[in-house]
Amino acid sequence: MKNFIVLSYGRQNEYQRAVFAVLSFWAWYRGDRASVQTIIYTDNPAYFQPYLAGLPVHYELLTPEQLTYMKGPARYVHRVKVRLLELIFARFPARDILYIDTDTFFVADPAALLARLGPGTSLMHQPEYLLQDAVGVFAEFGQQHYPEQLLELLAREAFRVAGQPTRFYSRQMAWNSGVLGLSCQHADLLPDVLALTDTFFARTRWFVSEQLAFSLVLQNQTQLLGCQAYLLHYWGRQQKGLMDAQLALLLRAGFQQAPLPERLRQVRQLTGPWQRRVEADRLREGALYAFANRQPTAGLKYTLKSLIKAPFSRYFLHRLLVMGRRTLAPVPTAKPAHHPGRSEPARFTPKAWGQVTRSRSE
Repeated sequence: MKNFIVLSYGRQNEYQRAVFAVLSFWAWYRGDRASVQTIIYTDNPAYFQPYLAGLPVHYELLTPEQLTYMKGPARYVHRVKVRLLELIFARFPARDILYIDTDTFFVADPAALLARLGPGTSLMHQPEYLLQDAVGVFAEFGQQHYPEQLLELLAREAFRVAGQPTRFYSRQMAWNSGVLGLSCQHADLLPDVLALTDTFFARTRWFVSEQLAFSLVLQNQTQLLGCQAYLLHYWGRQQKGLMDAQLALLLRAGFQQAPLPERLRQVRQLTGPWQRRVEADRLREGALYAFANRQPTAGLKYTLKSLIKAPFSRYFLHRLLVMGRRTLAPVPTAKPAHHPGRSEPARFTPKAWGQVTRSRSE
């Protein structure tokens, strides 16, 4: 048996996202239901029960004291994920784990994804950037000091992984941890992930310290595979707002009262259109950002890509015209002041825009 894990606490929109994430899993799943146990760690089990009635879901109550302990002395919120996976493996040592963030939903059968888990493989959402490129990526929004500090740390020190001193390098890849798949045979790597998380956060205060720790340990010790073909991860603040509005309309009293097959049918029907809508919104936001930064080629590319996902919107057209006029306006010829030690801003790229949207959502 495998454990399908969701962590959801704190406020209603988090609960609604988690409800849809779990329903999307079971709406698409075509494997043996008896082989998967859904476990929701939450401070409010009663919220979920009407929506998920009829599904094999087990609830674990999270107390404020547990959350405080999991965040650690630095109160780093993403540390909770590492501690949670340690707790699950301690309770179910023979079960593999598939963990997803609440701001995700499935768009394909997760049975194929679960089948990829094994002694030599692990899963994360998707690769994002080489560590050596992170300075330029995060310079887009004035946060280059975080990767600069991390790269200096990696250049100076070795770390213990699987009982051995291990060096990490600037050409290794940073992955997104919105999805994590771990074989039970990799449970003993989690203390190393936790130690790296604590070290990275203490030395850099970088909000992605947890996912960097997972990225480096898992690619060092396993074959790390992506999951982006199976799920949509809508981490940007604007995309979360778009999804929250749609979820509030879907998850009304009438939906709770519908039979389980009908709930799953509705959710599966929505995953495709909602995926296209969220992706189009992200592309539109990226196009506006590119035009605002006087990069019309990238802006035009993102605009055309957004049209493939969804029709034009009047609001986007208005914003686009405003940005277009600004882009074509004369650029001041005064040379900008030089800031010693500061990296030059990177050119607009899809990966850079992904980091901008994530930074704003943290």
